[in-house]
Amino acid sequence: MTDIITDTRALLRLFRQSGYADIHLRSGDYELFVATPGGGANPLHAPVAVEAAPLPAILVEAAKAEQLVSAPHIASFVSALAVGSAVAAGDAVARIELLGEPIDLCADQPGLVTEVLAEPGALIEYAAPLVRLLAA
Repeated sequence: MTDIITDTRALLRLFRQSGYADIHLRSGDYELFVATPGGGANPLHAPVAVEAAPLPAILVEAAKAEQLVSAPHIASFVSALAVGSAVAAGDAVARIELLGEPIDLCADQPGLVTEVLAEPGALIEYAAPLVRLLAA
């Protein structure tokens, strides 16, 4: 049996015992994504509790005018529209790849691409912001 098979079996055994919902590993040409229905959250990604002060009204309005397109899965970032591109609701603004399958991410509202927050080829976490849009 090859080392990669032995290592993968050991990793899967540890993953099953952990109770995590998913795991994504990439090393060179080798990529592994495993998920279990009903698994618990990875404690390494647990949010830190911070007491927030109320935002000034001007910032609340600015936040309403902004949309972040975020990763729906742990995946690889492929591309995004260029900064300055105008988009309509439902237009694809970014593309990710999950297990070799491309997935287009779409804008919820019309707007303008103001920032691309990931580099092509980067491994992205679940819910990572990828593209910032200013509402039209």
